[in-house]
Amino acid sequence: MTVTLTAEQEQFITEQLKDGHYRSAADVVAQSLGMLRAQEEFIRSNMTELREKIAVGMEQIRRGEVVDGKTVIRNLREKLQQRERGGQ
Repeated sequence: MTVTLTAEQEQFITEQLKDGHYRSAADVVAQSLGMLRAQEEFIRSNMTELREKIAVGMEQIRRGEVVDGKTVIRNLREKLQQRERGGQ
């Protein structure tokens, strides 16, 4: 099998080798494929639960039980600042 990489992909592999994370380009590709396989297996094995959670979320949206993203980020930042001040 022959695989053609983009310039960006080749640069990433080169950086991984340069940083000493892998011994060869084949090692980088093997690790990447292993991670992809693990991700696919996780999704497959958790598909039912994921679909159920999506259905719950969609129902919450339908009922208007949502908070916009800006509010969520603001609330998270406030909680983080409280923790940093020791207020947890």
